[in-house]
Parts: sequence; C-alpha cells; structure tokens
Amino acid sequence: MAKLLKVAGKSNRKPRKYVKKNDALSDQFETIQGPIDTQHLLISTLLPPAVKMFIQELEKEVDQLCGRRYRHSDDQNYRWGSQKGSIILGNQHVAIEKPRVRSAGSGKEIRLQTYEDFQDPKIFESKVFAEGLKKVSQRDYEKGLSTIAGSFGFKKSSVSRKWIKATAKKLDELQNRSLSELDIRTVFIDGKRFHKQGVIVALGIAASGRKYVLGIYQSSSENSQVCRNLLNDLEKRGLPESGLIFVVDGGSGLNKALEQKYAVHDKKERRAIRIRCHIHKWWNLEKCLGDDAHKAKGLFWALRDAKDMSEARDLSARLESVLRDTNLSALKSYLEAKDDLLALHEFKLSKNLKRLLSTTNPIESLNSLIEEDMRRVKNWKDSSHFQRWLATYCLNSESKMRKVRGHNALPALWVEVKNKVEQKDVDTSESSEEVA
Repeated sequence: MAKLLKVAGKSNRKPRKYVKKNDALSDQFETIQGPIDTQHLLISTLLPPAVKMFIQELEKEVDQLCGRRYRHSDDQNYRWGSQKGSIILGNQHVAIEKPRVRSAGSGKEIRLQTYEDFQDPKIFESKVFAEGLKKVSQRDYEKGLSTIAGSFGFKKSSVSRKWIKATAKKLDELQNRSLSELDIRTVFIDGKRFHKQGVIVALGIAASGRKYVLGIYQSSSENSQVCRNLLNDLEKRGLPESGLIFVVDGGSGLNKALEQKYAVHDKKERRAIRIRCHIHKWWNLEKCLGDDAHKAKGLFWALRDAKDMSEARDLSARLESVLRDTNLSALKSYLEAKDDLLALHEFKLSKNLKRLLSTTNPIESLNSLIEEDMRRVKNWKDSSHFQRWLATYCLNSESKMRKVRGHNALPALWVEVKNKVEQKDVDTSESSEEVA
C-alpha cells in the first residue's frame, strides 16, 4: 500500500502521515492532490523525488557517523531509533521520520547536519520558485528549469520528465472528460493564434453558472470542417444534440458548421439557437459608416436592450432605414446578421443574461488569460508540446473564472430553449414567458 506524502499544514483536523525511509527510497508515494494550479502542480510533482534525495543524503550522514548498517565498526556512535519530525521543501513542511544517533562516550544525541539544514525555510525561498516558474513559460525555459531543479537539489532532466508527464495528464483530462454531467447548454467557440500555432477553443456555461473549457482543436484556420469536427467531438463526449445556444462572432467557418449540423438558419428545423455577438457586429458597422457611425449607434444598442421582440423589430426597421440612407454596405452587413441579432429577443431575458448572451466576452476573457500565461513562448517542439501546455493553462484559467451573473435563471431559460426548438409547428417569433 503506497504511503501518502503529506504536506503538513497548520490544521490538526487530520493526523499527519510521516514519510518513512524505506517507502521514500522505493518511491512509494501517492500524488499530492489539490486545486488545478501551476505552482501546486510543480510542487506536487517535485516533492516526492526531492524527499527521496533528502533521505538518501540523510542516510549517508548516518553511515558516516555510525558506519554501514549490519557491519562491525569501531565508530563511537550508534543508531538510536527514529522520531517524528519535518523538513521544509518547496516552502512546505513535509512530515518525515528522522533517524537518531547517539555518542557511545557521552550518551548524548548527535545532531544531524543534513536535517538541521532543511529546518531553515531559506533553503527554498518562495521567490526562487516563482522566478523559476516564470521562466518556464518564457523563452528561457531551460534557465528556469535549472533554477527549480537546483533549488530542489536534483537534475533538471528529471524535472522535465515530471513536467511532461503532469501536463500530459492535464491534456487527457481536458480532452476526454465527460460533458454529460456538466449540464452545458450555452457554448462559445472562438479561434486563437499563438505565434505559428492556431487552435479553436470551446467554452461552455453550466446550469450552476460555472464556466468550463469544453475542448480544443488545433488547426491553422477556422474552416467549417474543422469547426464541425470539434462540435462532433464535443457531442460524443456528452454535449446535448439539441436545445443549445451558440454565441458567435460571425466567423464564416463556424457559422457554416452550425448551419450544417444544427440548421440554425431555419427556424422550423433548427436544433439550436445562434446569437450573434453585438459588439463584433457593431465594430463591422462602425468601420463601414466611419464619421456617420453616430447616426446608427443609438438605434443599434437600443435594439440590443429592447424589452421584447415587438420593440426589437420596430427598432430594427428604423435602423435599416437609417443605414439605407447612409451606407448601403453597412445595411448589407446588418441584414446578414439581423436574424441572429434578433434571436436574443426570442426569450425575455433578465438584464444580466441579456448582457451575457449578447457578446462573446466569456471566451475572449478565457483567451486573454491563456495568452497571458503563454505569450512569451516563441517555439514549440511539436504538437504534443503545444497542446500539453495549452491544456494545462486552459484548466488553470478555468479555475479563475467567476460564475455568470444571474445564473439562477439559466435552468428555466434552457427548458424554454429546448421547447422552442422541439415545437416546430409553433410560431417562433412569439416571445416566451419572462425568465426571472
């Protein structure tokens, strides 16, 4: 039975389990569990080999004082059992069993220098780890790796192997975890580039209001086939086949994939609802209108904030009239997205949910967090290297994201969405009951 390497804290709720010499030397450790955090991830993978090396050094000192175990020796010292103790590694207290040595002449216990050294927290200051971790995500990866490895006292090659193994687990967790239990009904999909590497990221919102990274798909472009492959993979892992809301930025590849898979353009046959990001569409209109943008701005955002579908249609007609007189290219751009913009009003949403579903801000925020972690990496050895790091930082960013405001109304909204896409004979222009 593997023994638990317990990082000792101040709490006395659970008894400490001390690392014994034979267990450490035979690598009998269990993985330290904890939140998905990059610093914790490195500490948890580095502590077991660091403890093993410490115990090896401690045994060498005992052998020097007492001679080899089970061999006759003229040394004036002898082994005298063990006692419970702790050392500091990675700015953490680690509970271990410490050997004891006594002098045959004086009968007094001899202090072990190796153990004494590791009682000093300065042996591994947190700033050393922070600096090493910072450099791991930058171009001078090897330098950062050496910093961490040197602080723990073992070769950087072993750290690299541990890191590869740990990040591979994160990739497997992200790409293979079941989505059926998360109750995802709203999905955001967007493409992102990291220098020469392109990837499509899917973000989902659960009934609890939590945001989950659903999956990643590496591709140089956002064409329809790639987006369709990602959607198919998400469906195999448990994403519902119908009753979904997709919030998109207007990319042609993704929109074509949604039309092919969910018939979102056909209100009689659709299995999902597509809502266009109002911010992206306004940016497009603003570029067309130039100095005349102020003529349409008020109407456009009033359209987003309309109280119901009837008011939204009236505002849309007025906006079309203004665009027709001002800029026909802007009118064409608006008409292309009109149905997807009005789809926001097929349900009377609370103010918070209307803001949530009218923009792609949730996935833009995710991409921003990931970019902050990965922005200085210039070269990837291969696809595995890229995806392992991306998955690790996706899960790390996921833990930082807040619940959406007004999430208590999401379950009721999703029931109405499902009813609307399943009732083909109902006039889809009708507004449903208000979602509180």
